[in-house]
Amino acid sequence: MAPADLSKAERLFRIARLLREGQLTVRDLAAKLFPAASVGGEGWAGIERALQRDLLDLERLEPEDFQRLPGRPPRYTLRTHRSTLHPVTLLALHAAARLMYHRAPGHRLHHQAALRQLTSWLPEQVQGVVGRGIQDIGKRRSREDINLEHACAAWTGGHPLRFEYRKPGGSGRARSNIIETYLIEAHPSNLDLYVIGRETTYHHAVRTFKLSRMKALHVLRDQTYTIPETFDPTAFLHGAWGVVGTGGNATMTVHLRFRHDAAYRILEGGYANLSEPYLNPDGTIDTTVEAPLDASGLPRELLPWILGWGPRVQVLGPPELRAHWQRELRAAAENADTEPIPFTAGGAA
Repeated sequence: MAPADLSKAERLFRIARLLREGQLTVRDLAAKLFPAASVGGEGWAGIERALQRDLLDLERLEPEDFQRLPGRPPRYTLRTHRSTLHPVTLLALHAAARLMYHRAPGHRLHHQAALRQLTSWLPEQVQGVVGRGIQDIGKRRSREDINLEHACAAWTGGHPLRFEYRKPGGSGRARSNIIETYLIEAHPSNLDLYVIGRETTYHHAVRTFKLSRMKALHVLRDQTYTIPETFDPTAFLHGAWGVVGTGGNATMTVHLRFRHDAAYRILEGGYANLSEPYLNPDGTIDTTVEAPLDASGLPRELLPWILGWGPRVQVLGPPELRAHWQRELRAAAENADTEPIPFTAGGAA
């Protein structure tokens, strides 16, 4: 194929795409655009001259992103997100996509696509190692993928989203809701996605819904809404140990005492919602946390974190939470003392 076989516009588009992928010489471009031509053979000089003229045109069209790199022969490239992002910014984006792909539940077709794209932005010397962990899961879209597409289309397009929803526990009938989505947030523990926005069917207030529990999603494309400037995601999720924040929710000040063998972990920090720890003479540590309450009147998302410390923490108050914590521990101890039914492979006794 000769340069005349491709229109000028088509050559420029192809060259631009190749230069966004990496740094190439004129000979590299010729080999990619005209693979049937022989280096130094008939017509090769004409191909190189045509590409040099194309590069001059592309430099005029993309003056801010076009780069001619020094060396012999010179190399050319077009700056992209991959080449202009700060390395730490690129790491943050890639780490977030990798975390969602490897840890989030579901089919994860879109997570795979995002991770592949961000991996292509990384330097070549690290693309190989991170690319090995991306397993091809095919192109079949699951119901979870379709629901995610509907939720994202409603959010980015500013359209209300209608869906069926059953309360946690599966009790009662599923009922139809409409939400104006303000934010889609990942739970920090299990990376499940939650839709946060103004529910306009029953409560007419900002509510949080678990995406995997939402069924029969439908984007109301004939309607639009605007996210109010008064909605502040940071304020709404303040104090959250999951996706339930203090914004618009009643809170409880929880008093905790950590045993001496757990004190160092609290003193190391990393728990943004804890107050400044107080070191007692016996080596224990007292601290408090302001936690949002759910409909049952308990800081439900905080409880797994407390229980995860086992005997190394005490709930000092309030009394109702201390009583609930004690009941949970007693029930766990009773369950541990119960003789289990023998288990065999396959789950059959």
